[in-house]
Amino acid sequence: LHVGVNKIKTSRRRHDTVSGRQSLHGFTLIELLVTVAILSLLMALLVPALQNARLQARIAMVNTELFQIGQALEAYGLENRDKFPPTYVSCMLQEHYYQLPYELINNGYLPDHSDIYNPMSCKYEDRFNLGHTYKYLAPGDLVLNQSHRPKKNLSRIWVPNGFPDLDDCDGEFYCNPVDCPVSWAIFSVGPDFNKDDPNVVNLRYPVPRQTWYDTKNKKGFLTRIRIKNGEHVGSFGGK
Repeated sequence: LHVGVNKIKTSRRRHDTVSGRQSLHGFTLIELLVTVAILSLLMALLVPALQNARLQARIAMVNTELFQIGQALEAYGLENRDKFPPTYVSCMLQEHYYQLPYELINNGYLPDHSDIYNPMSCKYEDRFNLGHTYKYLAPGDLVLNQSHRPKKNLSRIWVPNGFPDLDDCDGEFYCNPVDCPVSWAIFSVGPDFNKDDPNVVNLRYPVPRQTWYDTKNKKGFLTRIRIKNGEHVGSFGGK
């Protein structure tokens, strides 16, 4: 009986040893392929979600900074009897068209860089157009080629009929701020900007809603627009 018990114990040890050796073996090829497939699927699901989250974060930051610029313009208007800065356009600096006006920087409404007459004189850089400020467009005075001598009623802005309640395909360009339903517009070029886009080429941006950022196509201008009664409308979500 004693000998039989010892044989059983020896048999169990051998079985445990064999089982231990089997547990040390790695994944089979099929198991490895299944694991890789699952990881690839998870990455395919997570990467677009992360990219979209990053895009939404940038859009939120742009809307915040456009709000701050809008408050600076309101402060400027209060101190200048509802008159707003001129629009800046330069043939020599075409990529910096509609840069933020120097008036906001010279008078301390917006933070400045050391070289105050540089196109990037303001620290508010468009997060979708690095190396450029956000853009500003208003009817009325126009400064050409950094002359700093505004030309009266040469800056024009296209406004749809019935804006902002309607977004009619018909509308007109306004040059005189007294007659224009819009006081000013500030905007970012937004993601996936294309300078050859018809909305850009025909100069009917950024007031019409069809030029604003589209969540489905993930492109368009991010806008903040002041209308005549002092309210702000735009792609940030309404009045």
